Amino acid sequence: MEVSFKLDEVEGFQATTGNKDPVLFKNSISGRENHYSPTEMLLLSMGTCSSDDVVSILKKMRMNPESYNVTVYGERRDEHPRTLKFVNITYDLKGKVDPEKVRKAINLSLTKYCSVSIIVKQGGADLRYSLIVNGEKIEDKKKPEAVDE
Repeated sequence: MEVSFKLDEVEGFQATTGNKDPVLFKNSISGRENHYSPTEMLLLSMGTCSSDDVVSILKKMRMNPESYNVTVYGERRDEHPRTLKFVNITYDLKGKVDPEKVRKAINLSLTKYCSVSIIVKQGGADLRYSLIVNGEKIEDKKKPEAVDE
């Protein structure tokens, strides 16, 4: 795996990974507000990493939600280094899904498979999740727990 960055003093950092489309990041020189900050990218990475796991596990359980939405909320520390102190991932699913199986998939992702969330947790963040199924709140800011497969 390899990524590269170049600085454009007007646009900010431009990142590329092989032949994929470039991604623009904010930096202190450009100050562009319409680009992602590195911490926003970390939250996006955490959400996509975990979502890939959860959807894959649910498919193995023969469940296909009609809709699947995730929101990742993070708070940074006030002091330097301004690492994440709290992260909550809200999983919102609709359709014929078993909340217990979804809960199991989320816990497997956040404790075993999603390397990004595991790294963030190892970095000291209080990692939690919320689960909404068909508009009903099943979990709210619960700490992930290891489960057997």
